[in-house]
Amino acid sequence: MNLLTGSLNIKDKYLKWLFILPALILLIIFAIVPYAWTFGISFYDYSIASFGKAPDFVGFQNYQTIISHPDIWLRFQNTAKFAIAAVTLEFILGLILALILSDYFKGHRLVLTILVLPMMIAPEITAMVFKEVMFGPKIGLFNYLINTMGISFQGYGQDALISVILVDAWTWTPFVMLMIIGGFSSVPKTVLESANIDGASWWAKFRYITFQYAKPFLFLALIFRFADALRTWEVIREWLDVPPPLGPNPLNIDTLPSYLYTLGFRAFKTSEMAAVASIMVVMSMVLIYTYLRYLWKVEKHD
Repeated sequence: MNLLTGSLNIKDKYLKWLFILPALILLIIFAIVPYAWTFGISFYDYSIASFGKAPDFVGFQNYQTIISHPDIWLRFQNTAKFAIAAVTLEFILGLILALILSDYFKGHRLVLTILVLPMMIAPEITAMVFKEVMFGPKIGLFNYLINTMGISFQGYGQDALISVILVDAWTWTPFVMLMIIGGFSSVPKTVLESANIDGASWWAKFRYITFQYAKPFLFLALIFRFADALRTWEVIREWLDVPPPLGPNPLNIDTLPSYLYTLGFRAFKTSEMAAVASIMVVMSMVLIYTYLRYLWKVEKHD
């Protein structure tokens, strides 16, 4: 069967490619080409500060420099600590909120709208406000409340990592909550009604029905947030801008994204920045592949 478009006959098998061609072109221009350039320049000695100078090929030297840096593994550890702690906290809070909001009640939409607001604010603005209002050494509300309980807490200093984790959790818990609510809404009402007729308990319905239907959504929320947490730097940068002795030891909270920012836009070591960026892209690709493998297994069992 052919589709007549003006004077052109377009076969069905080519029509689908024609529809996705504009999106494919944009993907190549704004995603694939920059990634390819970044990966390629990581094998050269190049700095944006010396614009116009031809880059020199150095092979894997930039990667060797990054891997052999005495503090690079500490930055890997900080990145892992931040991502695991923040995503775990966001998932727990998001799950609790989703369970509360999965049932309709009076004022449901207003509560949901208010809870989603943190996600709509730019992370830089959120970090700036929290840095002064919640964790500031003079007027920080969180610092004051914790210290009145007899617990020593320095939101700018030794406990800076906890501060940035809490800020990230406040910002992105609504995203996890919405993903989980979407998973809960995928459960057929007829299945839940049958479980109610059979006298199933709340826990039984959640474990054997709701969770099974929502599992792909839960896993997707974890993958999305973990991949995003690995590249978070706005909050970290705000805390690193506070100089010692008031601020933290930079190595206590410096992560790969903030280190990438320092290399590229403060030290102007473009090639080394590209090497760090390439490593981070590979880490994200591993997460994406993990989720796709999970989806393939789910489809295979279905």
